[in-house]
Amino acid sequence: MKYRCVPSPYGHSAKPMPSVDEIEKHYRELYYQDPTGQYKKVYDQAELVYFDDRANIALDFSVSKGVSKGNLIDLGCGEGFFLKSAQRRGFNIFGVDHSLVGIERQNGDLIKSNPSQFVAGDIGSRRHFEGVVFDLVYCKNVIEHVADPDVIMQRIASYLSPSSIAIIEVPNDFSSLHSLAFGDVSKELLPIFVPPVHLHYFTTKTLLELGRRNSFSIIDSYADYPIDHLLLEEAFDYYKNKKLGSSAHSLRRKFLRYASSIESDARLALFRSLFMAGLGRDICIVVRR
Repeated sequence: MKYRCVPSPYGHSAKPMPSVDEIEKHYRELYYQDPTGQYKKVYDQAELVYFDDRANIALDFSVSKGVSKGNLIDLGCGEGFFLKSAQRRGFNIFGVDHSLVGIERQNGDLIKSNPSQFVAGDIGSRRHFEGVVFDLVYCKNVIEHVADPDVIMQRIASYLSPSSIAIIEVPNDFSSLHSLAFGDVSKELLPIFVPPVHLHYFTTKTLLELGRRNSFSIIDSYADYPIDHLLLEEAFDYYKNKKLGSSAHSLRRKFLRYASSIESDARLALFRSLFMAGLGRDICIVVRR
């Protein structure tokens, strides 16, 4: 299918939009399962530390808002590394994903110890775990994949009490930095335009607008390492030279490792400032209902 990239309330979106059945088929049959699934079978220690460092950024922001324990649900829990870090810090964890293949492979002990707290199912169609009150809802790199992100935002709201918070993360696409790096090139030709995997392309501005449009109070925002600054120099452009990809990712890992060593308030201020500058490969909002 030939997709176009068109302006939308989310920033930009793919057109035509696949049906819900087509999207579910893509993830059920192509994205998760052997032999074509996206997940690695083995990660080295440096990558496992990186997963924990990324998780701890979100968990530190949660602590800064007074949520350091209680029930936590990860909507789109993937391989379960965020939940592993959250459990280590004392949260009671729940997970939902289209497929549990990834978490069963990488962190199967989480499911074995709490089998009733994991569901393979659609995130948007219903509220899972009825009757459970959640203190923290985490939704990382999900809403850019769905036909209607506003539906997911309303579903996130259904898990929240007045004292709960949600952390919502998406890729930062078609930013001012991207415009500088890629120049005057049709968005359909850019390597970050990847439908039907990503259907919507957010910026810091449109992510904030999404939260407010769905009656959330934005209580914080932050971004991660701005790896795309490497695209400004051809010698480091990991899209043009795929061999540079592992070095670029290693730099990202080392940056987060360093950030984990600095004082907490300074670390949170650093990641907040990246969002304010429109930087960061991934961008996050922290919200209350």
